[in-house]
Amino acid sequence: MKPHITTLALTLMFSTFSLAAERYDTGALRTVQKHCTSCHGTPFFQAKQIDDSDWKFFFNTEGELEKIHKDKPEALANLASPSFKQKKKRILKFFIENSMYSGSVNGCDGNFCGTNH
Repeated sequence: MKPHITTLALTLMFSTFSLAAERYDTGALRTVQKHCTSCHGTPFFQAKQIDDSDWKFFFNTEGELEKIHKDKPEALANLASPSFKQKKKRILKFFIENSMYSGSVNGCDGNFCGTNH
């Protein structure tokens, strides 16, 4: 009986941690913080500026992100960086999940607090 209770307790504990971890992608958040915050503000503020269809358009249309950043050499360098390219799909997912009409309202946690920009 005790092994079953222990197994159940461990399963509940790990499922709780995985649900908390799925709230948003911290890797995508930190990449956006590193590359985009200086011009666009905090990642959640940036995500709320447009809706999910616009985010899909900018990320899925080849060269569209580069086109809107063409006059900003630092931004173009950030878009070409290996970390941005590697996490591009995750960043898009983060932006969609936190976009204008997503209904997502974020409070303070260990990675982020507020919408100061």
